[in-house]
Amino acid sequence: MSVPPAAEAERLRGPALPRSVHAGYGVGAVATHVFSTVPSLLLLIYLTDALAVAPALAGFVVVAPKAVDIVASPYIGMRSDRTVSRWGPRRPWMLAGTAALPVCFALLFAGLPLQGAPAALYVLVVFTAAALAASVFQVPYAAMPGEITDGYHERSALQGWRTVFVGVALLLGGALAPVLVDSTGPGRAIEGYRLMGVVMAAVVMAAMAACVYGTRSAPLRRRVGRTRGLADQFRSALGNPHFRRLLPTAFLQVVSSGTMIAGVPYVTGHVMGEPGYTALLVVCVTVPLIATMPLWTAVSRRLDKRPTLALAGAFFIAGAIGLYFIPVMGGLPWAIAMSVVVGTGNAGCTMLPYSMLTDCIAATRAVSGRHQAGVLAGIWSSMEALGAALGAQLLSAALAASGYRQSAAGEAVEQTDRALQGMLIGSTLVPAAVMLGSVLLLRLYRLDAAEMARLTAAEA
Repeated sequence: MSVPPAAEAERLRGPALPRSVHAGYGVGAVATHVFSTVPSLLLLIYLTDALAVAPALAGFVVVAPKAVDIVASPYIGMRSDRTVSRWGPRRPWMLAGTAALPVCFALLFAGLPLQGAPAALYVLVVFTAAALAASVFQVPYAAMPGEITDGYHERSALQGWRTVFVGVALLLGGALAPVLVDSTGPGRAIEGYRLMGVVMAAVVMAAMAACVYGTRSAPLRRRVGRTRGLADQFRSALGNPHFRRLLPTAFLQVVSSGTMIAGVPYVTGHVMGEPGYTALLVVCVTVPLIATMPLWTAVSRRLDKRPTLALAGAFFIAGAIGLYFIPVMGGLPWAIAMSVVVGTGNAGCTMLPYSMLTDCIAATRAVSGRHQAGVLAGIWSSMEALGAALGAQLLSAALAASGYRQSAAGEAVEQTDRALQGMLIGSTLVPAAVMLGSVLLLRLYRLDAAEMARLTAAEA
């Protein structure tokens, strides 16, 4: 069926959501990304440098809880698909996550008097509980945009708001959290981590509660009937060619970002010799994330989402390669400049995959008539959690291979030149290579504005 250009443009734009819903939805990203950023940035070094856990074991502790999400998140998504309440299918689950995650977060960095393997076991148990609590909130949260608007570009606008709040989360989790850790003074790292955990738990709780409250007026455009079992849902979701092609692209982007984030405190503390630079470099990545969002939104409207995401990936790669040359290019000024380049690319890589996910949710409904927002969001959430953890695992492998020596809180351990080189490569060139793989895989993705207009017209 032929669609007139004006009608097609109107369908792609869709009715605008209230600004209160934009802001209410967006603020939830503060909670989800504080939880993802703080462990990605600080959990590995907390284990190796405060709790005397060997790098290989520390890497396992960071990854193992996220592996649980591979099954748990799609199951949560399926159950939320089936939920019927006056609050809609998603917000009751989000409220449950609001009650559980902050407690787990505070306990994660409680700093009990444990070292080595016992400390690793404690962190493993608590981090697993925290990851499950986060999924209870994150999966329904990610599913919501596909249900509250049918506009192709309106979904990008909604994700633009979310990305701005991701920037706020990075400032809190990536810049403020390290400052809180250092605020208790030399030799008191455990107390600093404990303080940081309590403060960040309060931030997470406030953001989650604001999101649940702020989305109360979001339109619920459809109700979900009884869905089939989880195995059938998996097969159906992965049988969607658009989702199946987008998922590995996004996964590699998360692995790339997770590797770089985990490496920042090692590079600043050991290569640059100043741990206080961690917060500064995170700010340099975060400011472009917020400032360039209108630009990436405009470019995606002009070029479409896939080529815009490829361009964002190219910026990230260029900045990551540039960071490798910190020791020979003057240290801090060069690190700041390259962090800005990374942040510019990371802005697009943060907004666009989520917008494309909601397109896949809408396309699934249009093609098959089946509504699987929760399951698709659950698979996506498990991919993100596992990708971030694997990023930290890649870095821990580089540390172990280069001979990095763990230490207890307050100990001063001199690292070898080989160890310094290993942490620098693991924090810069490895993320660049992984992001390149993501950009290459992106060529397989085919769901663009024209195809989305055709599908929604057919559904109508």
